[in-house]
Amino acid sequence: MRAIAGILTLWPALSAATVEPEMTAELEPERIYLGTRAVLSVRVVGAAPAEWPAVKAPADVKVSRYGSPTRIRDLIGGTVTTTYRFLLEPARGGAFKIESVSLQAAGRTLTQGPFLLQVVEAPLRLIEARLDPEEITPGESSQLLIVYQGVRPGESLILPDVAGLSFRESRPRRVEVLERGNAPATVFTYEVRAARSGVYQITGISFGGVPAGPLQLTVSPFVVVGAQVAESSLVVGGQTKVHVLVRGLPETAEVKLVAPPQGLTWARSRERFRGPPGVTVFSFDVTATEPGTLAIEAVEVPGPQRVALKPPVVLAVRQAGEGGILACRGRARSEQTVVGEPFIVDFEVFFRGELRAAAVDTSQAAFAKKEYVKIEPVEDLAYPGWSGAPVNGQLDEGQIRMLYGAGEFNGRKEQMLRFAIRFTPLGTGELALDGIRVGLMLQIKEEQRTAFSVFSSTRTQQYVRQVEVSPHRVVDPPGITPPPGYRGAVGSFTFITEVDRTTATAMSPLTLTMRITGEGVGPHFQPPALTEVPELTRDFDVSPSVSGGEVQGQTITFTQVIRPRSEAVKEVPALPLVAYDYRNKRYQTIYSLPIPIEVTPGVVVGASAMQTPQTRPAPAESVASEEGPAPALGANHPDLGEPESGPLLSPLGVGAILLGGPAAVAAALAGQRVYRLERPRAERRRRRRELLVRLDSLGDGPAFYGSLAEVIQSYLRLVLDLPPGEVTPEVLGAVAGGLDANILSVAQDLLRRCDAGRFAPEVIDLDERRRLIDRTRDLFGRLERVAR
Repeated sequence: MRAIAGILTLWPALSAATVEPEMTAELEPERIYLGTRAVLSVRVVGAAPAEWPAVKAPADVKVSRYGSPTRIRDLIGGTVTTTYRFLLEPARGGAFKIESVSLQAAGRTLTQGPFLLQVVEAPLRLIEARLDPEEITPGESSQLLIVYQGVRPGESLILPDVAGLSFRESRPRRVEVLERGNAPATVFTYEVRAARSGVYQITGISFGGVPAGPLQLTVSPFVVVGAQVAESSLVVGGQTKVHVLVRGLPETAEVKLVAPPQGLTWARSRERFRGPPGVTVFSFDVTATEPGTLAIEAVEVPGPQRVALKPPVVLAVRQAGEGGILACRGRARSEQTVVGEPFIVDFEVFFRGELRAAAVDTSQAAFAKKEYVKIEPVEDLAYPGWSGAPVNGQLDEGQIRMLYGAGEFNGRKEQMLRFAIRFTPLGTGELALDGIRVGLMLQIKEEQRTAFSVFSSTRTQQYVRQVEVSPHRVVDPPGITPPPGYRGAVGSFTFITEVDRTTATAMSPLTLTMRITGEGVGPHFQPPALTEVPELTRDFDVSPSVSGGEVQGQTITFTQVIRPRSEAVKEVPALPLVAYDYRNKRYQTIYSLPIPIEVTPGVVVGASAMQTPQTRPAPAESVASEEGPAPALGANHPDLGEPESGPLLSPLGVGAILLGGPAAVAAALAGQRVYRLERPRAERRRRRRELLVRLDSLGDGPAFYGSLAEVIQSYLRLVLDLPPGEVTPEVLGAVAGGLDANILSVAQDLLRRCDAGRFAPEVIDLDERRRLIDRTRDLFGRLERVAR
């Protein structure tokens, strides 16, 4: 074991001794901007040379060692990897060939190369030019900072000769890479001094021919540095301290605040505060007299001279008492709007408390997720005769600009937040705007005073209130008569039609699919009225019912059954979609492409019996039209049953009341209730028995298929409680989703077989007739078990 351990101990050294040294080198990156550097990395495996490798490069490329060599020993193989790094700094732009990098190791000369280094001169452009500060007193200095993108080693910054100003370089020119991967920047820093007071215009600064001005330096006997406020949120009657910091004025100077004439009163504070060296602090006691957002924007100094405060002092003043939202209301700037044109609603929120954050939520509004309504915040807010401080709020997932001030509410001035939303409606009618909610994060400060002390507490709470806003009326463009076929589509659309097959027998059904894509598409969208298109109804029998209405993205899909009248029909014609183009303020008609079809002769058998009302209930607003009253429900279905009518109690029930008293009354009512529940069930069982009897009395001719289809559809409507109308395989698949898949498949196959056979010229075979009746009876039995 000791021998084995010794061999393992010596193994790394023996392995290292047998490894031939190897060298690799890499230049990264191979393309750089002038002013930056590339790194040449050299790796030597199998030896640990004492000397650095030698790099042979052009004279215009400065090569310097970068850090110390790093050595890594492989614990398993025992090999040593040494890494050397060099910095390459070219003095100009162009292409440079690094001839080689070489190293003497183990009696051998290891060589790598050549390498090609591309150096690009970044274009010159001004990034920044500023004075800090822009206003100084005589004897003070301001720092001039000039930053250019790009490096020009032979170029110097050109400074103008301005009388009364002196420029001194405070830091040597330097090159910086402001962001990783970007072009380098040349930075110049100068100290600027003035001999006397005045306003100095600095123009003519340039570097490499690229100008950098103009700049302005103001030299005054004194400088208002800024202002500070002790408490920015007050109640009416509350007091705070405002400190104005000035360089160049003694404490005895007359400095006054320029405050709003209403809302604030102020007086010079008796307390004295010390500021930074060279800065005098002028303190004022400010008292709030009215609620609102009040700004102290300037001070008056000896001269007299008015100097603006940057930034101004802003105070939020509220009425004393419980905080929270007092009211939210919105009002449109117009009573009605033409469809497609925007209108603006102004909102006002009255509240008490220190505003910390504000948000507007439209997710529960009446117009939420309605594709025909677009909303956006109004950024350029302006209300004549009223001013407020701008604040940023949140509108759903975005931002909204708000103004924070005061307004009249219930005869008192209260804090008020104002904002506006721009609505663009793409549908006519009354647009409901209720459901908008406003949330405010408010900080409430409460004070309790006693004869000996004052107790105060502060809490932050979120308040939510729904906005009170009236609906807005959206009308069609005045003076323009909508063309025939217009059904309220507003915007720009594409219209594509398809049929389920291009070969059909005369009067056999074709499923026409209509796909409409564009803005404003949504569940409200109405399909074209194909029964009113003469080019289509001339050659096709068009079903009045429309299915579909599914929306995916900006596309809505409808389907409608059409039947070619004869073999003379050669195509489904181009169909129109009439829309209002609100951008150009005109109506336009978009046409689909015609679809060629081939129609073979057929015999029309029982077609009238298959024409039924729509396959889905119509919207409430489309029950009646100008052309006449809507068809009565079930007009084409004489077997829908008789309406139930009669007195609440039968004569037997009346007798029971007179003879049996309360107990008999209860029993009579219970019995009648059972009778009323059982009667419809018994009626449905009777009608199902009648349909089963009709199966055996079907004819043998082509009319068999039409009669069988009527029986199957009646039974499906009865058992599955389907609405009146033609039950096609597609309709059955859409409304009977919970039905067993095998039962659904059999029912759809029987309906398709009847639909195809109704238009076949040959007489049905007796065996086929018997087979279809047996399949139908079996289907009815399975449906009966499902109904139970």
